[in-house]
Amino acid sequence: MKRIAYLGLFFLMAANVQAAEYNASLFGCKSDGVTNNTSSIQYAIDFISGKGGGTLHFYVGRYLTGSFELKSNVTIELHEGAVILASPNVYDYLNYSGSRALIYANGQSNIKIQGKGVIQGQVPLFTANMENLTSKGIVRKDSQHLLPDLIRIENSEQVTVDGIMLLNGLENVQSYIGCRQLSLSNQIIKSNAYGSSTGIFLSACSAVELRSLYVDASGKPLREEGKNEIRLQENCVTPNGKKL
Repeated sequence: MKRIAYLGLFFLMAANVQAAEYNASLFGCKSDGVTNNTSSIQYAIDFISGKGGGTLHFYVGRYLTGSFELKSNVTIELHEGAVILASPNVYDYLNYSGSRALIYANGQSNIKIQGKGVIQGQVPLFTANMENLTSKGIVRKDSQHLLPDLIRIENSEQVTVDGIMLLNGLENVQSYIGCRQLSLSNQIIKSNAYGSSTGIFLSACSAVELRSLYVDASGKPLREEGKNEIRLQENCVTPNGKKL
């Protein structure tokens, strides 16, 4: 009986570790739309990853941030009314091998972004800041590589983005390069504020599943490069009712 009890306690403790839940506010994240939360969000993700994984919850409010990296076994849960707000300052974005992104991951596994919240770019402010820097000769006119994606995941597996609304991306709203077991579902993507914004960019991805996606982008709703293995594509449409 004692052995059974110990086994039960062990599995209960293991389940609690797997299901660790954390409120973003506990790490100093502010939902006022003004405070830059980049370092607080990154610290929270690093902490949760170091503990073996868990979920970082964002509740009602606007969380301004620059680039942060998602780590293995970490889930970002955006509750209804929560907005991850992209910084309009180009210097708030890290350079990842020539590309920039708001949310980035490379070589990670079991990562998720889910919920009923919003990830939102600030295209008019960002482009105005870029034009100002260009006019002063600080940034070159051909600095397209400085435009950040809202989400960019590379060389990762078991990647899930579910239920999120993505607004006002720049070059690409979402980019996935060399990913395996990629699931994108129940998303609304609206990105018309920048001239040639791609809704979803896939390159050399395998075991891809696309479900219930509405993509309204000024550029291509879905752009592919190289060989991609899309196992499932259902109920994925553009504003005119055409399939992706």
